[in-house]
Amino acid sequence: MKQANEQDIGFALGRTARRLYRLFDGNLRSLGLGFAQINLLGYLAEKYIRGESCSQKQICRECCSTRPSSVTSLLQTLEREGYITREAGKDARVKQVRLTERGAGIAEQCQNFRLRVEEALSLGLSEEERKTVISCLSRMADNLDALSRTIAPGDREGV
Repeated sequence: MKQANEQDIGFALGRTARRLYRLFDGNLRSLGLGFAQINLLGYLAEKYIRGESCSQKQICRECCSTRPSSVTSLLQTLEREGYITREAGKDARVKQVRLTERGAGIAEQCQNFRLRVEEALSLGLSEEERKTVISCLSRMADNLDALSRTIAPGDREGV
């Protein structure tokens, strides 16, 4: 069996992802938030700027690649901290999630840090190279999604 090495895409991607995660987590942990909560705040900040709210179902579909129960837990934490509100919408069964002013302030801090990280990631890359990286990563994510649909959970033979 061939061992993973630095020439493997998965190895290089994993190494970069771990560094990115550590950088975000280490620097934004002082806000009392984890990576997933920060990602969710960024998503809600875009809605906030447009004066929009969204449902938890929308958040699951458009923002988080996790189970609805995990999103509920993220939202509960953000609500407890005063970063969001959840209110009944037209359909009382569907809660609308909205960023508060306090949440918008934290989201702005996170956005400023994210822009610094994005600048560091792009350092030394031409605009064309940057677009190529994004395109390749998107294609790889799609390929992994397709593979995951063909492998049943727990199917070690296909791995």
